[in-house]
Amino acid sequence: MKKFFEVVMNLKERAGLIYTGSMFFYMFFLWVFRQDSAPLSVLFSLLLVSVIASAMQVVAFSNLIIKKLAYGWRMLVFFIPFGAVLTAIAVACGWFPTDQLGAWALFGLFFVLISAVITGGIELYYRLSGRKWNDRLDWYRKSREEK
Repeated sequence: MKKFFEVVMNLKERAGLIYTGSMFFYMFFLWVFRQDSAPLSVLFSLLLVSVIASAMQVVAFSNLIIKKLAYGWRMLVFFIPFGAVLTAIAVACGWFPTDQLGAWALFGLFFVLISAVITGGIELYYRLSGRKWNDRLDWYRKSREEK
C-alpha cells in the first residue's frame, strides 16, 4: 500500500509540474498572438495531456515496470508513444488546423524542439547536481582522512 501511495504522489507531482509548464507556454503564445482568453476545452486538454504524460513518465523512467533499460532507450519508450498520444489529443481537441501541412510541420518541430530542450535541461541538471554531490563526497572523505 505504501508503494501505491508513492506512485500516486509521484503522478500528482509530475502532472502538476507538467500542467504548470504547459500553461506557461500556452500563456506565452496567447500573449504573442494577442489573445485575451483561453478556451476551456484547451485548458482541459492540457490537463489531460499532463496526466497522461506523468503516467507515461512513471512507466518509462521508474523501475516499476521496466526494470533494466538504458536511459536512451527509456527516452524512446517515453517520447515515441507520447508523441502519438499528443498528436491524437491535438487532433481531437483542434489545437491546430489539421488540413494544413505547415501546421503539422510546426507541430512536429515544436514537439522535437521542446523534447530536446527538456531532455537537455534534465541532463544538465543531473550532471551539475552529480558534480555537486561528488564534490561534497570528496570534501567528506578528505575531512575524515584529516582526523
